[in-house]
Amino acid sequence: MITPSTGSNGYGRVAWSRPLSLIFGLAMFTAGFAQGPSADPANEFERLMNAAKTAQDEGHYDEAILAYRRVVALSKGTPKNVALAYFNAGIIYLRFKKYTEAANGFQQSILFDPSSAEAHNNLGQSLAFQKKYKQAVTAFQRAIELDKSLLIAQFNMGLTYTQMGQLKYAEFVFKVLVRDHPDYAPGYDGMAVTLAKSGRASEAIPLHEKAISLSPDSPVFYYNLGISYLLMGNTERALEQKEKLLQLDPQAASRLTNLIAKHQK
Repeated sequence: MITPSTGSNGYGRVAWSRPLSLIFGLAMFTAGFAQGPSADPANEFERLMNAAKTAQDEGHYDEAILAYRRVVALSKGTPKNVALAYFNAGIIYLRFKKYTEAANGFQQSILFDPSSAEAHNNLGQSLAFQKKYKQAVTAFQRAIELDKSLLIAQFNMGLTYTQMGQLKYAEFVFKVLVRDHPDYAPGYDGMAVTLAKSGRASEAIPLHEKAISLSPDSPVFYYNLGISYLLMGNTERALEQKEKLLQLDPQAASRLTNLIAKHQK
């Protein structure tokens, strides 16, 4: 589920879970682990990857990082395996808002597998969260070059242009995205947010509504629609979105309620 967290502009964005303590850093990945003389590398790789996945599923993220560290040490001659271990570690760090460590993980993954569009996209996300917007755009562009079907990379590039204040560029990216993929709900919401930030909130409303029609269970779309109504001075309609959010995401409803209260002062 996409859950809105309030950014500096008031609009919602994807929020990751609250970070836990991770005790193993990517800088430690290069340290070697002794392997038993009878251990089969292929079997050990499978065992460690399964152990890492199980640890992640159970919320033991420090154990997962340790398993990926061991995979890197084990798989020196198998670049794809090393890339996968760094990629998965980057996902953990990104989830827990350790953006520098996440970027390092995805950069290492790309070194071993330059063709991974997802690694480039996730690198872009990690950089954007650090406000390294130009580098993030370059990463998203590379992801799109590698895989034009990876729509989240196009969306993230548009979002990054919005965060940079380059709203015309953002509008162009989102226009192309919804033109080529008319069933992609985030594209409409991204376009709506961009237009509203450009002082065109009334034009944003039907785009928010289109996103909701395509994905009616996504709280962030109702939240952002409420913000656009606030920009128009329509508190009543913003409150309607709050009521809808109460069923989908009470925390998001509370945040929107607070913004409405501030707007009414």
